[in-house]
Amino acid sequence: MVADGVHILLGLALALIVFRSRRPEPYLVTALAAAFPDSDIIIFRPLVELGYVEGVLWAHRGLTHSLPVAVVVVALLSAVGPWRAAAIGYGSHILFDYLTGGVRLFAPFDYALYGQSFDWLLVNLLTSVFAVTVILGGLLGLKYEPKTRLPSPVAQAVLEWFQ
Repeated sequence: MVADGVHILLGLALALIVFRSRRPEPYLVTALAAAFPDSDIIIFRPLVELGYVEGVLWAHRGLTHSLPVAVVVVALLSAVGPWRAAAIGYGSHILFDYLTGGVRLFAPFDYALYGQSFDWLLVNLLTSVFAVTVILGGLLGLKYEPKTRLPSPVAQAVLEWFQ
């Protein structure tokens, strides 16, 4: 179980690496997409407790952690900002939940739980350290733009593709 804040931090760090944008839209979309899969705790739990729905599809890491729902959410968030930013946020959330216990990747078509079971506390710690370091370094890099850059046509092409 990766903490919600860590999901958002990781998504923001990855968006900062990929986009390096001074505009807020990529970061807003990334944060929303990274937080959305855990909305099942707020939305579905009361419905299950009241008896309106039942089954693993409505449990945590069920429907909202699946790839079909990810496609829909990324498409909806693309109206606010870049779809790639939404895909980064949602994808990083699903990947880290996959590594720390499993997700139902193909729900509602397949109810199987896919994943690994790494120590979630260690994953939270390492991810937080990485994300905070990247975000602080990225913010400093955006503020104090380096005057010299090493020419790298491959890196430039990759960055242009993501933008």
